Amino acid sequence: MTRTGVLVSLAALAALTLCAGCDTGSASVRASGPELHLRDVQSWAYQLQNYPRRLEEVAASRFQLVVVDFSATGADTDRWTPREVALARRDKLLFAYLSIGEAEDYRSYWRPGWGPGRPGWISAPDPGWPGNYVVEYWQPEWQALILAYLETVITQGFDGAYLDLVDAYQYFPERAGARREMIDWVCRLTAQARSRRADFRIITQNASELIWEEGGRLARCIDATAQEETFYAATDRRTSETYRSHQLGDYAEYRRRGLPVLTVDYADDSQNVRDAYATARAHGLIPYVADLELDRLRLNPGDPQSPPWP
Repeated sequence: MTRTGVLVSLAALAALTLCAGCDTGSASVRASGPELHLRDVQSWAYQLQNYPRRLEEVAASRFQLVVVDFSATGADTDRWTPREVALARRDKLLFAYLSIGEAEDYRSYWRPGWGPGRPGWISAPDPGWPGNYVVEYWQPEWQALILAYLETVITQGFDGAYLDLVDAYQYFPERAGARREMIDWVCRLTAQARSRRADFRIITQNASELIWEEGGRLARCIDATAQEETFYAATDRRTSETYRSHQLGDYAEYRRRGLPVLTVDYADDSQNVRDAYATARAHGLIPYVADLELDRLRLNPGDPQSPPWP
C-alpha cells in the first residue's frame, strides 16, 4: 500500500473508532445554542476530569465559557452525547480539550505496544505527566489521528476546540522549522474544522510567543489564546516581574489583533487568588484560578464577576 493509502486508512480507522454511534443530528442540536461571542466572555472555567454528575454541574454554572474533556473519563466509550453537550452549552460556550503536541495512552487512538519509538513519531515520555508522550507533531500519521479526533468533537456539537501543548515545539530545539511547523499544524486544524462548520472556534493554550512569528500568522488561524501560570505557578508560586512583563507584552499583541486572552493560574492562598484576578483584569485579560488537577469548577472570591451557582 502507498504511503498515502496508509494515511487514509489510518484516518478512516481513527474516525470510525471515535465516531462510532455519533448522533448525526448534531447540527440541529447546535441550533439551540446561545448567541454568545468570545469577545463578550468575562468569566471562564477549566475542568478536565472528575465528572460525577456528567455535565450537569457545567450546565448549572454561570461561567460564560467552560473547557472540558470530550468524554467523562477520557475514553471514547464515555464521550458526551450531542444532547449532553447541547444542554451544557445552552447559555455558555463549551470547548473540548485537545492535546495536539503529546499523545495520551488512555485515548482510543492508543494501541497496545505503543511507546517511545513505536511508532516512530512517539518521541519520549513526559516526566511530569505519566501516560503522556511527546510526539513529532509534524508527522502525517499523528496529524491524521488528531484530525479524526477533531471530527468527533465537531459532531458532538462543541462550540470549539481548546488546543493544548502548542508549546511542544520547545521539545525540539535543534529542529529549525519547529515553530513554523506548529503554526502550520494549528492552522491545519482550524482549516479542517471550519470546512466542516464555519462558526467553529479555536483557542490555543500557551506558546504566547508564537504571535510574533511570520508577521503574526497564528492570529489568522485562531479565535483566542489561553495562557497558564502568568501570575502564579503551581501552586502559589508568584512569577517574577520580568516574566510577567514579557508575557503581558505578548498578550497585548494578541489583544491588538482583536483576540481575547484567557489566563489560568494555580493558587490556593486567598490573597494570591485575588491578586491574580485583579492583575489580569487590569490588563484586559479574562482570568481563572484553578487547582492543578483541574478536577472541579472553582468559584473564586477574588473575582468580582465570579458567577454564583443558582
